[in-house]
Amino acid sequence: MTKAIYKDHYGEDFHWFIGKVVSDLDPEHLGRVQVRVYGIHSQNQDDLPNSHLPWAQCLIPTTEGGISGIGNHAKIQTGAVVFGFFMDGRSCQIPFILGSIHHIEKYETTTVVNPDVNDPRGREQIPSGKDTIDHVLTGGTNAEKIFNFFIAQGYQPNQAAAFVGNFYAESGLDPEAYNPNDKGKSSFGIAQWRGSRQDDLFAFAQRNNLDAKSLDAQLNFVEYELSTTETLAAGKIKASGSVFDATTVVSRYYERPEFTLVNGAYNSPSLSTRKEVAYDAYHRFAKGN
Repeated sequence: MTKAIYKDHYGEDFHWFIGKVVSDLDPEHLGRVQVRVYGIHSQNQDDLPNSHLPWAQCLIPTTEGGISGIGNHAKIQTGAVVFGFFMDGRSCQIPFILGSIHHIEKYETTTVVNPDVNDPRGREQIPSGKDTIDHVLTGGTNAEKIFNFFIAQGYQPNQAAAFVGNFYAESGLDPEAYNPNDKGKSSFGIAQWRGSRQDDLFAFAQRNNLDAKSLDAQLNFVEYELSTTETLAAGKIKASGSVFDATTVVSRYYERPEFTLVNGAYNSPSLSTRKEVAYDAYHRFAKGN
């Protein structure tokens, strides 16, 4: 790659582009982003999934160190419109971003499919425009905020605690938790969303002017999923009884980690952790609910 850049392409074959950032979760933590270039990359993930897009380096100012371990990375985020050029000329495989372009997001008032999201639902099932957002997160810790959020959405204390236990097993309740290789795909956030569900999270955050890495955005996205694509899980959770029962239901129908069924009994390697943390959350936060 180095030879191609410095010997064969030194400016006589300049190809610039404008594109949209679809991910800033660089697995090598170099501040790179994945960009879908207008006019080159299909805007339909069925044709070109986000995972197949190239990683683009970003220009940083001369006030930064520019070498490993010194200075800061670029802060371009998912959803940004960017301008750059291809370092390999007409091959268009090595994008380099020079900066971002301010723009105002516009939302359709009719039901449409977001072309940047590989969504298995039909057009009639995908809400458009802005969603109902609950920005009030009360509590001293992420665990308490998660518990209180689901109480505010109408869930029972045992069910709210079940979400805490499951999210702890998935991410340690860290909304920025990132696994670059979760069975061949990256997973992200408190629920460790993968594939099209991860894409949905970022599209939801962008549509509602939220930071996808925030607990606020991710909890609202959980509620969004439970009212749209995950209605089966929502029904099962709301019908669940004890803390342990609710925790099993959230694991089986919402999180869906690896599991086994023995004589009809559900189990997964992390189920005991999910139950223990849920039980603890229930006894710490359920007073007065």
